[in-house]
Amino acid sequence: AAVKRIGARGGVLDISQLSKQAALQVMQLSATPVIASHSNVRALTDVSRNLSDEELDRIAATGGVVHVAPFRGYLFDSSNPELDAGIRAVRRQSGVDEDYLYPFELYWEIDDDAVKANFLTQINELLGPIDLEIMLNHIDYIVQRIGVDHVGIGTDFNHGSGIINYQDASDSMNVTLGLLQRGYSATDIEKIWGGNFLRVWQAAQEAAREG
Repeated sequence: AAVKRIGARGGVLDISQLSKQAALQVMQLSATPVIASHSNVRALTDVSRNLSDEELDRIAATGGVVHVAPFRGYLFDSSNPELDAGIRAVRRQSGVDEDYLYPFELYWEIDDDAVKANFLTQINELLGPIDLEIMLNHIDYIVQRIGVDHVGIGTDFNHGSGIINYQDASDSMNVTLGLLQRGYSATDIEKIWGGNFLRVWQAAQEAAREG
């Protein structure tokens, strides 16, 4: 009911924080393009906050857009068993569930401010800084799988990026330069930096007017 009502009012549906099952259901129900406002590629960083290939394919089928986030929690090397063990140890020590959707999950439920601060410090140290090139790899993956019309950037900077050369919005030119160095055209980059989202937004507005 919510999906239909949002669509009728010209809203854009965002699946970034839904489970895979819920995301697929939303995409099946929506009559307009669907976005993920801050989600990366699960095949590259295997955390459930990221999107599976099936979800990527379905978003493209709706005409939607996946917005890659410069956030270490979605970009770290999830195939590293030592890193995984370290994250789990810190989570146990801090009193949050050892299993995680992404490393920082549930830190906001730690009541003791000192324990919370220590948790964030240790997780940040474990993850370390991640280079902008890793984020660009996620953009490349999406482009190669579903096309440049279906990828964007969703910063989610309120979490802090921890990304070398893209710490905050003042570093945005580095993203453009990185895309140019990888062979993206000016037209491609315009799409990635907002053109694709504007297309989705306009489609949602037009559907509402016609409905």
